[in-house]
Amino acid sequence: MKPLRHLLNEFGFEQLPLSHSEREFADNFVDFRSDFFLRICQQKQEKTQHALALGLFTQSIQQAQGEFKATQSKIAEMDALFEQHVGKQHAQKFHTMNEVEVTAIAKIWFLCQGCNGIDFSYANDHATEISQQLAANHAQQAEIIRQQFMQCYYIGVDHAHTIKPRTNWLLTLQKAVKSLFN
Repeated sequence: MKPLRHLLNEFGFEQLPLSHSEREFADNFVDFRSDFFLRICQQKQEKTQHALALGLFTQSIQQAQGEFKATQSKIAEMDALFEQHVGKQHAQKFHTMNEVEVTAIAKIWFLCQGCNGIDFSYANDHATEISQQLAANHAQQAEIIRQQFMQCYYIGVDHAHTIKPRTNWLLTLQKAVKSLFN
C-alpha cells in the first residue's frame, strides 16, 4: 500500500502549476490527510488506491468550496477595499487562505481525475464552475484559472498512461476464463 504522497507523485503532483503558497498548503494538506488515506485504503481494499485518492479529493474540494461560498461575500468586500486603497493591479495580488485552499485542493483533484480517466467534459465543467467562483466578476482571470485546472487534469492523464494499477495474475487469469464461458 502506497502512502498518499507517493501515490500523488506517481500521478504528477510535483509537476502541478502551484504558486508558493498553494504548494505550501498542498504539501501540508497531503501530509495531514496521509494517515486518514491509509486507514481508508485498509478498510476499502476492494477499491484501487487511485479511486480512493479521487474520492478523498472529491470530498475535500466539496468541503473547501462550501467554506469558500460561506465567506465569499466577506471576501468580495475585502477585495473592494483593497482595490479602493491600493489600486486594482495591486489588489489582485492579495488572496485569502480560502482561495489558496480551494485552488490547491482543486488542482490536486483535477490531477486525480485525469489519472483516473474521468471524462474531459466533466472535468472541464467543474474547472469552469470553480474558476468562476474564485474569480467572480473577473472573466479573464477565471479563464486563466480554468486553464490551470485543466493543465492539472492533463498532467494526470499523461501519468495515467505510465502507471497502471498492477493486477494480480491469478485475477487476470480468472477473468479470462470467465469470459470464455459468458
